[in-house]
Formats: sequence, C-alpha cells, structure tokens
Amino acid sequence: MLYGCETWTMGKADELKIEAAEMWFFRRFLRVSWKDRRTNGNVLAEMGTGRALLSLVKERRLKYIGHAERNTKIEGKTEAKRGSGRPSLSYVDQVSKATGLKLQSISQKSQDRVIYRGVVKSSCAAANINPDDAAR
Repeated sequence: MLYGCETWTMGKADELKIEAAEMWFFRRFLRVSWKDRRTNGNVLAEMGTGRALLSLVKERRLKYIGHAERNTKIEGKTEAKRGSGRPSLSYVDQVSKATGLKLQSISQKSQDRVIYRGVVKSSCAAANINPDDAAR
C-alpha cells in the first residue's frame, strides 16, 4: 500500500484516505462490521495500537529527501506559464514544512548523516512521530 510513498505529494484529502484505509484494515482484522456501530477509538483500543501509516509516510519522506540530496543533484525548474488559481503544494514545500528548514539548509545538513538523523528525529518528535515505531 505504501510503495513509493517517499515521493508522494499528499493533500489533506489523501491523508484522510490513508487514515480511513488503516481503520478499514483494523476493522477487517478484528472482523468488526460497520453495522456494529463501534467507534474508531474503541477499535484502536481493542487493537492496542494507534494510527501509524500516515506517520510512517511522513517519516519515510524525510529520510528519503536526505538520501536523495546526498547522492544526486537533480534540481531544476521548468519555465512555463503558470495556470490560474492557487499553486499546488510541491514535494519540496511539504518537506520544508515538516522540517521547518529551507531546501538549501536541508541539502547542507543531509551531507552529514548524523546531523540529518537529528533533523529527522526532531521533525518527527515535533509531529509526535516515533521513527523507531514507524519503521516497523
């Protein structure tokens, strides 16, 4: 389900779909029908876990951008006329929002793995994501 999630640019609707799919998995695992009228909190309590898919996607994205910045330099912008309306959120914008850093700073910090691991851990901590739990 999460194949290639490191490169996804997700909006709020996509995040809600991932959370809904995760709850569907839990309900299928417990054989709980929607007719039983059990709350998501009740199902999560019975599973003894919390939602982790969205956290895993965000944590993988942060790790991948560090890997990509260390190994390749594929940066560029296309020159084209911009369409009307609000510009869509780009991958770089999402990573910058998650880390609180600009791309240039991320690129510099990613050259040292130890420093970048600290950036990933602090970003995950700020978003209440435990990288060790999300990796499982």
